This record gives sequence, structure tokens and C-alpha cells, in this order.
Amino acid sequence: MTQPDRNVQTIQAVYAAFGKGDIPSILALVTEDAAFSFAGASPAVPWHGPWQGPAGIGRFFGAIGEAVEFRSFEPLSFTSGSDAVAVRLRLAYRVRANGRVVDEHQVHWWSFREGKVCGLVHFEDTAQVIAAART
Repeated sequence: MTQPDRNVQTIQAVYAAFGKGDIPSILALVTEDAAFSFAGASPAVPWHGPWQGPAGIGRFFGAIGEAVEFRSFEPLSFTSGSDAVAVRLRLAYRVRANGRVVDEHQVHWWSFREGKVCGLVHFEDTAQVIAAART
């Protein structure tokens, strides 16, 4: 199996663990200096971060879990290289504070170092997300 194939399997395992709420399994797959962020991040969105290291990434999952209720989370395609995986997803969620719904496609850009996740950048419909997150 090639490194790009292993990287895709790692991200599929991350998404499977996320679907089960198994955050410790996800954190076991990240480097100590891993960073999760959002392109176009806004302080109006509590889960936008940035989030650094396993402890920070654990807080990211806590923040998004408190703020939204997922209605769908569907990875549609995976594209990989030696040190990155790009995933196109469709997702929908309801913001708990106000009931607004976000329904969008995202791209997740995962970076790897020595077989572990060292970064994730979310590319989303930032305007839709900011509007939904405002209370």
C-alpha cells in the first residue's frame, strides 16, 4: 500500500471516529504540534479557532459539539498525495443557539508528517456559516 493510500485510510478512520463521537481515537492520529484552522475564520464562529496540538484540537471538537447539531456529514471524494489528502464533503447542521441551519459543501485539506495528521484547513461557505452563527 502506498503512503497516499495510507493517508486516505487515516482520514477515513478520523471521519468514522467523528461519527461515533470517539475523539480520543482522532487525537491519537495527530502530531503534538498539529493545527486545525478555517480559511476565512471569524471570531463570530466559536469553533473556528485556530486550534493547536491534541489538547487544542480536543477543545475544537468540544466547541463544535456544543454549538451545532449535525444533520449530515458525508465525505464525497478523496484525493491524495504523498503528504496531503483533500476531501470534498457535504454537510448540514443546526446551530443550537438560534436554530439556523447551514447546508453546504466543504473541502478539508489534511496535511501529514511521518504518517500522522499535522494539519487541517477547512474551506467552507464562510459567509453562510458566520450568518448562521450570529445570535
